[in-house]
Amino acid sequence: MKIIKLLLLSIVAVSISAQELDPEFLESLPDDIRKDIQENNQRKLDGTDEKYSPYKYSSKLAQAETFLKLKDRLEKDLLEMERRLNSDTGLDIDEDLVVYGRDFFNTFQTSFMPINEPNPDSGYMLDVGDVLQVQLVGTNEDLVELEINPDGSITLDDIGEIVIAGLSLNDASQLIKSKVNSSFIGTEAFINLIEIRDVNILVTGNAENPGIYTLTGNSNILQALLAAGGISEFGSLREINLIRDETVIETLDIYDLLIEGKYSIKKRLRSGDVIFVKARKSIVTIAGAVNRPAKYEAVDGQKLISIIEYANGINRTADLENISLERMVDGSLKTIDVPNDSYFEAIDVQDGDSIYIREYPYRQAKISGAVLKPGSYTMAAGQTINDLIEKAGGYTENAYLFGAIYLNEDAKKINELSKEILYQEFLDSIIAASQQNIGDLTPVVKLTEDIKNTPSNGRVVISLLNDAAIDLYNIKEGDELFVPERNNVVYVYGEISSEGAVMYSDNQDVEYFVEKSGGYKKFADNESIYILHPNGESQLYRSKRSIFERSPKSEIRIYPGSIIFVPRALDESAPRRLAAQAYVSILGNLGIALASLSAISDDDW
Repeated sequence: MKIIKLLLLSIVAVSISAQELDPEFLESLPDDIRKDIQENNQRKLDGTDEKYSPYKYSSKLAQAETFLKLKDRLEKDLLEMERRLNSDTGLDIDEDLVVYGRDFFNTFQTSFMPINEPNPDSGYMLDVGDVLQVQLVGTNEDLVELEINPDGSITLDDIGEIVIAGLSLNDASQLIKSKVNSSFIGTEAFINLIEIRDVNILVTGNAENPGIYTLTGNSNILQALLAAGGISEFGSLREINLIRDETVIETLDIYDLLIEGKYSIKKRLRSGDVIFVKARKSIVTIAGAVNRPAKYEAVDGQKLISIIEYANGINRTADLENISLERMVDGSLKTIDVPNDSYFEAIDVQDGDSIYIREYPYRQAKISGAVLKPGSYTMAAGQTINDLIEKAGGYTENAYLFGAIYLNEDAKKINELSKEILYQEFLDSIIAASQQNIGDLTPVVKLTEDIKNTPSNGRVVISLLNDAAIDLYNIKEGDELFVPERNNVVYVYGEISSEGAVMYSDNQDVEYFVEKSGGYKKFADNESIYILHPNGESQLYRSKRSIFERSPKSEIRIYPGSIIFVPRALDESAPRRLAAQAYVSILGNLGIALASLSAISDDDW
């Protein structure tokens, strides 16, 4: 009868359709579970719950596993293709690479006009429209503001005109002070520039918005370009000329600013100046084992070494015997092998060149715990767990190889998807149980919360005791291996009188360690006891032997570091299949946590 009820409950959970949920039932649930159930039910009402259908979960999981296998195979194929680069094949360079420096003008303040607060240095050249403040202190005291007249002069009472246009602020100040000293005894002059003139300049050529702009007299070529919206996609970042009286008096190279850190802009703008943005020069693309892959603008006569320097140099994973240059030759695209890095200073780059420096397929892996040299190591493609252990100097005397924990990102993704599938099935089971009025839902709700809050891990079951097996497992990026020290305790948790660690004893069964922990509690489910062994494998133990049980109790061995978990009876509110999956997932994280904790301090137990 119990089996029939469970089967019916499973069918209801799978085929459950959207309907109004009992408010009293919803109110009894924890906030996060209630919210998720309401969202699921709303998706059913909206007809958008396809991806949550339980019968589709297993196929999605299998599909994810298939894609991960395909990903591994494609990675190997791509590595092989890279080794076979020749003159008849194109380079695999990211098409999303942009011209370096093209977004430079996007980082400036949004206002086109520079803030009109005079802050020039003493070398600022005065001209018509600038306003000076002259303060006389001493026998004759006065405070006047004087704008430079169209003839380039200012007028001081009792002194007359003083021509200062074309002088630097410092030279003009000295001239005014000299005139005051010669005209008034015991009087000193203090001069400040309080307002800067406006200038009208022309920005033309390949600017984003060419035209006439009004700026302050303290502006320079860079601020004029900003006012014009920067440089168009057809303009050069390497040659922007400031033209005055039909003569180029200054040239700006944006790369001097961005790459070399040279701020060599010295000329201030005057009315009538022209800023001319030249046409874009050669564009060269570099990718692969460089620190800043991008497209770079090269000037005439530049060598390949300059482009590599623009890209912040070659990184440590570069294969300097696999350098390729793709170039248009006589109307066809050719890939030219560059024998080694000694050719960098000899090759002139051309417009449209693409340089690819192959990277050795290195990856980072971490090893910790009972090894001689724990840490992060750089591993080559094809290197295995054995190679990682050798890099770490091998094991310490107390290493517990049977309890090794190996974590992998791909396995974590699969476990995350499995956890989501399991969680959704539990939500459906809760709804189904509430509709069937099956007992107290508290245990299954608590278990559902545990599933939701338990982080997924990427543990892969391995055996360090089998050298041949681990020598077949290739290291992937981000893999972690933890080797614990032998810990002579067995952990007992769940519905037993005293949770915690029990001293390990050889040849003892589950009942022995449960008894040492005070025995079962009233609501313990002693027909579904879960055992997680130190190597990550799990087993189901029943205190009452079933005729369908695969192994007798005597064959279930307990090891140092094993975890025995006695669950609370679920009162038929969820199928045992779901409960088993949930407990195994939760125990997996508990096992990793306990192993890590014991590595920090064995004295805690």
